[in-house]
Amino acid sequence: MKIDLTRRDYTSLLTVLEIADWVLHAYSSEEPAEGAPLRSLEQKVLALADEFGSGELVEFDPVEQRYWLTREYDELSDATEFIEQFENDSFWDQLTDRLVERDLIRQLGEKALKRLDPEQVAEKSEPYRRLYGEEFLTHGVSRLEILQQAMGPGAGSKLS
Repeated sequence: MKIDLTRRDYTSLLTVLEIADWVLHAYSSEEPAEGAPLRSLEQKVLALADEFGSGELVEFDPVEQRYWLTREYDELSDATEFIEQFENDSFWDQLTDRLVERDLIRQLGEKALKRLDPEQVAEKSEPYRRLYGEEFLTHGVSRLEILQQAMGPGAGSKLS
């Protein structure tokens, strides 16, 4: 199979690979075994840079025997903006999801919550989602606090 790509398509593909690499490796210091085929594909694509007139975007490290994206690529790429937007959106979604689940467990109990079907959970979640959505939109995390009593008897409000 052959895919015809323009130089612009190729640079878009580099962006997609950079985003995928971030997802796979941003929070892991080791290469997961499942990632080996993806790393192999990435290296094949990076090796084609000269063929697409994009040699300045990729460099080969002879010590590591590996291709890397260059600083010139970083200056042209939108990948960092995509990743930052995704992480920001994910943060607020995850925070809201976890707080809503906590509050539903407090309200209903864990066993009762597990017995609800997804539609019922969504219905019971909505007031909490609305509350947290408005709070975070207006105040971000500035009003989130750890209650002193939750820290234990005699605990101060500041950590040292």
